[in-house]
Amino acid sequence: MNFSEEVVTSDELQILLNLVDEISVMYPLYPHFQPFEAVPENGGYRLKIMQGRADFERYQSHFDHLADEMPSYADFQECLLAGGVISYQNLQEFEEMLKSYRNLKKRVYFCPDTNVIYHRFITSSSLFKPAEILLVETTREEIEASLNMKYTPALISEMKRMAKYQNFLLDEFLNRRMKKSRLAAYIAMKEYREIRKLAIEIEGVESSADDKENNDYIIVKTLRRFEKERFAMPVLLTADRQMADICEAEGIEYFHFSIPHAVDADYCSCRSLIDLIYSLASVFGVIRLNSVVVFGEFRGKNRYDELKLRFLDDRLYDDFSKHLRICRRLMKLGIEN
Repeated sequence: MNFSEEVVTSDELQILLNLVDEISVMYPLYPHFQPFEAVPENGGYRLKIMQGRADFERYQSHFDHLADEMPSYADFQECLLAGGVISYQNLQEFEEMLKSYRNLKKRVYFCPDTNVIYHRFITSSSLFKPAEILLVETTREEIEASLNMKYTPALISEMKRMAKYQNFLLDEFLNRRMKKSRLAAYIAMKEYREIRKLAIEIEGVESSADDKENNDYIIVKTLRRFEKERFAMPVLLTADRQMADICEAEGIEYFHFSIPHAVDADYCSCRSLIDLIYSLASVFGVIRLNSVVVFGEFRGKNRYDELKLRFLDDRLYDDFSKHLRICRRLMKLGIEN
C-alpha cells in the first residue's frame, strides 16, 4: 500500500500541530504504547504521561539482547529534558549557587558534562552568558565516537523478527544510525555546535579513550590544569553521580543535577512540544502522532533536523501539504517581522 509522505524540518511540525486538536503520541512497534497525550491549553499544551518505567522495561525485555536499541524510560526522560518540557529537580538550588559564583573574585566558567549536553541544558536555559561557558574537547570526542554505528541487514532482520507489531517500519533504518548514534548526531552534536559558537573550547590533557570512566578523569584533569593556568574557577555541570564523585575526589568544583521523573511533565509551550516530538522521533527512530508516522531516521535523510511524515489519513495529508506549500513560499520571500 502506498502512503503519502513529506520530508519536513522540525519547525514545520507546527503546521501539523495546527491541524489536529488532541495529540496522541505512540511508539508503533509496541502494542497500544502511548508515552503521552497533549491537549491545547492557555497557549501551550496540557500533558498527560501515560507510561512509566515498568512499562518501558517490560516491552524492552521482549527484545532480549537487542533491548538497548529499544526506547527506554531514561530515553524518555532525557527527551523531555532536551525538549525543555521538564527541568532538573534541583534547578532552583543551582540558580542560587549561580549568584554566589558570580560574586567571587575569581572568574568562573561553567563546563557541561556530556550528559548535560545531551539534555540541551545550556541552550534551553537563559542562565548563562556565552563567555562563561567552557568546553573540553574530550566531550566532543566522546560524542563523535558514537556517530557512525549503523544497522546492518542482519540486525534489521533480527529486530523485525522480534518486533510483533508494524515491523515493516524498521525497513527505513537499513544502513542508518543505531540509537546511540542518533542520540549523538541529532541531539548532542547539534547542541555542542550551538554552544561552541561562543564558548571557550580547550584541549584535553590527553586523547579520549573508549572507556567512559577514563574520559571522565581526562575531563576533570583538564579542568584542574585550566584552573591553575588561568587562575579561574571551572565548575563542572553534570547529571552523573560517578562524575560528581570524581570531581569530589579531585577537588574540582561541580554541581550535580537531579533528573526528574517523567510524570513531572504536565504542561509545556508550543515550542517545547515541537522540540519534544523531534527528540522522541530522533531517539526512538520512529513515533506515531495521531494518524501520522513520524520518522526521525529514514532512508535518504540528509540533514539532522529532517523528519519524514507518513500520512495514514489522506484528508489530513491534503490539508497539511497545502499549508506546507504556502508556508514554504512565504519563507522564500524572506519577510521578517
